[in-house]
Amino acid sequence: MKKTLTQTEKIQFEYLIKVLSAAVNNTSAPLPDDTIKWESLISYAKRCGVEAMLSNVVLSLSENYLPDNDIKKTLKENSAKELLIDGNLDYEIEKLLTAFDANNIKNLPLKGYFMKREYPRPEYRSVCDFDILFDVNQVDVVKAVFNELGYTFLHNDDNQYHFQKKPLIYVEMHTTLVHEKESYFPYLKDQLDNSVKREGYKCSYQMKPEDYYIFMLVHNSNHFRIGGMGIRMVLDTYVYYKNHRNEFDFDYLNDRLRLLNLTKYESRIREIAFNWFSNPTPNMKFDNMEVYILLSATLGRQDVAVMISSQKLISKSMQHGKKKSKLAYLLSSVFPNRQQMAVKYPYLNKFSLLLPFSWCQMWFKRFFIERNVHIKSGIKVRMSYTDDDINYYLSLIEETGFENFGIENHA
Repeated sequence: MKKTLTQTEKIQFEYLIKVLSAAVNNTSAPLPDDTIKWESLISYAKRCGVEAMLSNVVLSLSENYLPDNDIKKTLKENSAKELLIDGNLDYEIEKLLTAFDANNIKNLPLKGYFMKREYPRPEYRSVCDFDILFDVNQVDVVKAVFNELGYTFLHNDDNQYHFQKKPLIYVEMHTTLVHEKESYFPYLKDQLDNSVKREGYKCSYQMKPEDYYIFMLVHNSNHFRIGGMGIRMVLDTYVYYKNHRNEFDFDYLNDRLRLLNLTKYESRIREIAFNWFSNPTPNMKFDNMEVYILLSATLGRQDVAVMISSQKLISKSMQHGKKKSKLAYLLSSVFPNRQQMAVKYPYLNKFSLLLPFSWCQMWFKRFFIERNVHIKSGIKVRMSYTDDDINYYLSLIEETGFENFGIENHA
């Protein structure tokens, strides 16, 4: 598992942070030096979901500092594409919310829908889907509305209904903010009732600033713990806190952070956010926490997520007097159990004997339709992590005040 950065990588990351700071603070574009590797910088910005900001800021440089024509063309294409996507997404989501009003469907848009409005330009904050909280008792009318608007109902799990309108629109309708088994659930279960009606809408609501910030921290911290959280989540923290800190009821906010065991996490991430983005020249330490974030792309690292899942299985089996290995985890990822498979193949809830058929169905789809199977790298990531990798992860969890999900060092 990669845990350190080369000097060249540090230079690249520092310049990217400067660019993002300029984007969200409406300041002048930072001047690049000759060591910047534009292709790799653009590639990483895309993996982090910040390519629109990079493109627009770099293109504002004076002619003497602009990259070559091929790079400029790529940046212009990225900027134009994100602007077009953002316009289409905004049109579709507002059409959906209008239909919800017409059908008296109480709803609370979440995450990216509002976060886009916190940035100087909405296309700066890309989204891959929309999340909306609703009352599950209205699920039938919700499905009917989606059907009328040309969406396909994909499936539902224990707290979400998934809808798609190709090629761009993916909507997750949430019945709860988090899963009932999560420790956060008792504190977030009444959020739909505790929100405020939005001006200009009949049935659409929004959270109070403190509650939105708390939910953002809950969502981001879940990614942090199960695979990693990237630069964009830290940037969201900076942007939202900066925009709303004068509105916050800090007595309420700090009490909720304490109840949800987020005090240390919020303080540490906010510290990094302001060190990175509040000044033209970022204060970057490149310590374990910062490197973990910088290497986590948008939503985390596969190698970290796999290691955590594997160690959870191994630790749980040892608590029950059994001994499972990395190989056992590898096999369980190739042949998931019925409960896991039933999320995508609901027929297993009634016909459990069809589990082997569902494995065939899953792997046929992955090999021949999605084509996202990488056998060699998949085996490597499941078998190659070390004691040092586990301890590295556990030190970050301890630093932010979280429990380790029962993970112990059994590698």
